[in-house]
Amino acid sequence: MIDWSEHDMRVSRTELKKAHERLQMLSIPLASLSKKQLKKLPASEYFMAELMALADITSATARIRQTKRVGKLISEENRHELVKALFDAFFANEQVSKIESWIERLNINDEGTLKQFVKQYKASERNSLYQLLLWIEYAKHTQDNELMAEAKQDLASYIREVAILTELK
Repeated sequence: MIDWSEHDMRVSRTELKKAHERLQMLSIPLASLSKKQLKKLPASEYFMAELMALADITSATARIRQTKRVGKLISEENRHELVKALFDAFFANEQVSKIESWIERLNINDEGTLKQFVKQYKASERNSLYQLLLWIEYAKHTQDNELMAEAKQDLASYIREVAILTELK
């Protein structure tokens, strides 16, 4: 049983920074999608223009700057839908179901499964994963359905993000 009086449920600046860095790294595979795949992305025209500009940049410094810009813009779009679209474009159907099975398998009380996930997906971090699972437990504790839906969506996006980033390494 978790003693909630011991937990500060604010998201740390470190976790926010890690999430922002993951989004920046996702801008590279987003920019490498085909024109047909890009048209299917659930994103604004402004975002798409910035993303296409990234694909055309050859200067290393300018590319880094634009990658950071697109990463920031991902958070202003519907991040979950964008990550899901990239994930679906990146993996075959059988891989998608295998990776997404982690959403139900991961549990804050099952240390073995947490370690197995972190070992399999090198881009993941145990603490980040633990924090996401802690939010799910907190939503159960407070019986807040809206928070539960948001926490599960955050966990699903995290799993998809680290799966993509692990493939890129």
